[in-house]
Parts: sequence; structure tokens; C-alpha cells
Amino acid sequence: MIQQFNFILCMLLFIYLSLIKHSTMRILIIFILVLSCSNFQQTEKTKTVARVNSIFLYQSDLENEINAELSDEDSVVTSRSIINKWAIKNLVYSQSLLYLHDSIQKNLTKMVDNYKLQLWTNTYRNLLSKSNINNKIDSLEKIEYYEKNKKNFKLKEDFYKVAYLILPENNNNLKLIASRFRNFSDSDLFFLDSLSYQFNDFLLNKPVWLNKNNLAKKIPLLNFFDNDFNLKKRDFFVYKDSLQVYLLKVFDYKQYNTSAPFEIVEANIEKILINRKKLYFLKNFDKEILDDAIQTKKLEIFP
Repeated sequence: MIQQFNFILCMLLFIYLSLIKHSTMRILIIFILVLSCSNFQQTEKTKTVARVNSIFLYQSDLENEINAELSDEDSVVTSRSIINKWAIKNLVYSQSLLYLHDSIQKNLTKMVDNYKLQLWTNTYRNLLSKSNINNKIDSLEKIEYYEKNKKNFKLKEDFYKVAYLILPENNNNLKLIASRFRNFSDSDLFFLDSLSYQFNDFLLNKPVWLNKNNLAKKIPLLNFFDNDFNLKKRDFFVYKDSLQVYLLKVFDYKQYNTSAPFEIVEANIEKILINRKKLYFLKNFDKEILDDAIQTKKLEIFP
């Protein structure tokens, strides 16, 4: 508030003096007043709160670190903590300049320079690639890549392609729903969809691949090692507890260490193809920037 009041006062005096005509003194006073107000504002902005040798910590640095919603007491505690951490860091750094061997300091400086160079160039190259590469990958391109590299995508666990229904144990249409779900024709799906409000949970229209853990989370009673769960004999299973009935239909099954179905690895394939686009773009970019630098004499390679 004090800073704002002083600034307004300076501006009002400035306006008043600017109305005085035909006065050399007026120009001089205006100049001094503007300089004083500017210096005042600058002094407020650059108010120092701590010093370590020739290094200063300013009030503006603290304000950026302190939550404006803190109480005055908490602000003081937080400020002190920030100042102490800042002081320790700079005191240790100052001592390191005195006691670290020159060879170590040269290596550290080289590492810092290399890191800065890498950080700047990588950031710029990433921005360029993002703005110049279309991340949309055609489905046919993904399928083609999958067919050529299918053997490289191995499952790390068993997967099941399933649909399921979970409904209350006392549902009046249970037998009809179970029958329709087991048939799984288009007309059956249309019928089941009309009754979806009766289900606690369901996965119907598009069967998906789930691993054992995720499938067991949906159907807690499911025991993959139980004789009842035999995919060679049947693909439809019913489980019951005191509250719910779980209907499960298995359409396909893939064992551990076999080739993963396309649907499971599609997202990974998309990332691979996008990354390949990026690498191709950056390789061309590097060649173009190098050729241009040689032609424009920005780069000279001496024998």
C-alpha cells in the first residue's frame, strides 16, 4: 500500500509540474522528480534481504517462493527457511571455489557447459519436431508394422478377450439375460443393451483383452486354476455370491510368451511409429542445418 501511495503521489506531482509553462526550472524539477520516483520503485523492487559475500538475495525472490495465503507468522518462518537454504547453498559453493582443485573445477565447468548445450539443443529440436510432425498414424500403417514385427511383441502374462455382465442376484430376468448373453448375436446384444439399466457393471458391445489381474478385479470369484474354468470345454461361465451374479464370455485366449494380439500392442506401435517419424525428421534437419552452414560460411572445417 505504501509503495502504491508513493507512486501515485509522484505521478500527481509530475502532472502538476508539467502544467507550469515557460520555465527552465520546471524541466529540471520534472527530471529530478521522475528520476526519484523511478529510483524509489527500483529500490523497493531490489530490496535485499540477505547477502553471502557479493551475492544478494532480494525481496522479490522471496515473494515468488512464499504462498500469499500464509499468515504473517508462517510467512516469517517460511522466509527464514528459504534464506537459510539459500545461504547454505551459496556458502558451500563459495568454499568449493576455494578448496576444489583447478582440474576438478575445469571438469565441472565443462560438464555444465555440455549440459547447457544439450539442454538448449534438445529443447529446440523437440519443439521443432512437435510443430512439424503429424502424430496421427494411419491404421493400415500400424497393422502393417504389426504383421512385420509380430514376433517381437511377446505377452508377459496370459490374456483373455472377454465380455461380461454383473447384475444383482435377485434380478427377475436373470435366466433370459444369461441365455441372450451366451448367444451374443446382434439381436441379443440389442436386447441386453435395452436392459443395461439393470446391470451393476457390463462390457458388451466390444469384447476387450484383459489380463488375469484385471479380469479377477471385475469377477472376484473367478479362479483360473479351478477345474470349472476350462476354456477347452466351454467359453461361458456363471459365478454367484450373496449379492451379485457374474456372467463371463471368453472369445479368445493368449498364453504367456506368445505373440500379443494387435489390440493389446496398438498403442505401443503408434508410439514407435511416431518416434520413427521424429527420428527421420531430426536426421534430415541435422543434415540441412549442416549443409546450410557450410554454404553460408557459418561453418568451416579446416584440413
